[in-house]
Amino acid sequence: MELFRIRKDVPFMKHALVFNAISAITFLLAVFFIAFKGLHFSVEFTGGTVMEVAYQEAPQLEPIRDALSKGGFPDIQVQTFGSSRDVMIRVPNRPGQKLATLSNTVFEQTCKLAGGAVKTESFVSDKGEQISRQNCQSAQGAAISSIKRVEFVGPQVGEELASDGGMALLMVVIGIMIYLAFRFEWRFAVSAIIANLH
Repeated sequence: MELFRIRKDVPFMKHALVFNAISAITFLLAVFFIAFKGLHFSVEFTGGTVMEVAYQEAPQLEPIRDALSKGGFPDIQVQTFGSSRDVMIRVPNRPGQKLATLSNTVFEQTCKLAGGAVKTESFVSDKGEQISRQNCQSAQGAAISSIKRVEFVGPQVGEELASDGGMALLMVVIGIMIYLAFRFEWRFAVSAIIANLH
């Protein structure tokens, strides 16, 4: 059954030279920017602090980013995590600043933005451990947000992730080339990898 009866041929190859020139230019620009600007790695690769903050109501992310940027954290990453009320904040390492102090400062700034003040709450866990947690409370005492977890990622872990990722990519490239070389010809394997890398 024919839903569309198209009788006109589209001459894609007529413009092959133009498309190849555009492709070559964008490829060379990509290589140039990677060589001179480098890749922008996240906290998981460079090391830093990952905070998960739980809000009572879904917050707007852009004001949080702006407030933290004006507060001296221009390279911070803020995004929702899990639900719209859970926010993940990634703070890169700062030389000469303690990681615990860094997370406290970030949380205080987000709390101040929400119009609250930071209060420290202490309680005993199910295992009998004494735990203290920071909460953001309004002037009336209502909870605004609280820190669910804070993790410190060292640069050593990041280096290991980057090297493992590079090794995995190399193994995938070799595996695809071996499969295509056996299934078709080695020339197709090489050209497919060049096309994928491009």
